[in-house]
Amino acid sequence: MDGYFARKNKQVTQLGKLIDPIADKLLISTALVFLVGKGVPLWMAVAIIAREVIITSIRAYLLPSKIVVPASSFGKAKTVVQSIAIVFVLLNLPLSWHMMFAAVLLTVLSGLEYLMRIRQMTGNKIVNLPNLITLFRFLLIMPFVYYFWSSEIHIALLIFALISLSDKLDGISARLMNQKTEIGSGFDSFTDWTLIITTFILLAIKNYINLFWVVLLVVPSIISGAMKIIYIKRQKTVPVTIVARLSVGMTYTTIISIVINFRYTIYLLLVTVLLVYFAMIGYIFKTLTLPKKPHNKQ
Repeated sequence: MDGYFARKNKQVTQLGKLIDPIADKLLISTALVFLVGKGVPLWMAVAIIAREVIITSIRAYLLPSKIVVPASSFGKAKTVVQSIAIVFVLLNLPLSWHMMFAAVLLTVLSGLEYLMRIRQMTGNKIVNLPNLITLFRFLLIMPFVYYFWSSEIHIALLIFALISLSDKLDGISARLMNQKTEIGSGFDSFTDWTLIITTFILLAIKNYINLFWVVLLVVPSIISGAMKIIYIKRQKTVPVTIVARLSVGMTYTTIISIVINFRYTIYLLLVTVLLVYFAMIGYIFKTLTLPKKPHNKQ
């Protein structure tokens, strides 16, 4: 109805093009969350929700540049099939699984189509090999959490190792292909700390470590993130320090040592906490010492 009235009254707007698909995505994602294990396999829900979050985030990121990627016919068809599949599941109709599989397939294909359109509009700024590797790392966090929560630690550790190794791969590819971008650096940092914070919360829940250590690590991470956002807004670049890189690498090592019950884990935790706090102090210093913007004189 909203589309019909927008066209009839000639009230199609850029804002409407953005919030209409967001409303669809919220409806579908909410339904899938509550249907996991009740007719919808976890991997199907993750595939659909991950695609929606990624594409919506990119579209929102492009808004300040006045680049709007409107919904395509492919995307609209995907939403229709998703809705039908959810109705099939809710009513426990035959072929529910097959309908959901069709929805997942259309969702992935439409996501790829959006990425191709975004690449045509922005070049290598967003859709490039390093960013796709980082995206792969980010998506792996969900199965890692699932297997860790299910106490399938060997599989979880294998996924964690893959995420850690690909962290180096995206940086190497960015430098070799000269495709280092602001969004890529920010997304890489966001993926690192999403994995780290999520993992430490899981470790506390599963009684691997005391909640005290989680608080010690999460607080400076949040402060560092806030400082980086302020820095990016002013300088249009992502601040990176050697201490911050060391803290990420050390944190990955410490997480593995906790899971395998390494004898000297407590010392690794102490070093990690120190590095994280030094990194926080570095970000605070870099942000507070930024030159102030000159006021425009009338």
